[in-house]
Amino acid sequence: QPLRAKRLLSNIQHITANYDKNESILLVTHGDFGKMLYAAYYGLEWEQVLRQFHFGNSEVLLLSEDSPPEKAHVFETMQFNA
Repeated sequence: QPLRAKRLLSNIQHITANYDKNESILLVTHGDFGKMLYAAYYGLEWEQVLRQFHFGNSEVLLLSEDSPPEKAHVFETMQFNA
């Protein structure tokens, strides 16, 4: 896994360790880095995830224990720059 994605994920998990289960955080990032976080969170190969799907502008990935990786891409928009 890319080191920056793993490090950020570790920091997020540390910050949210004492959060109530109903609390959430919103992280805004670029597509490839968002997919690298997704790969780190779910323990997937990041190189494969980069080719697996397009994560475009204004789209949402849900990283949650209650959301399996195949259901994490919850909001997709029509992209005109892809």
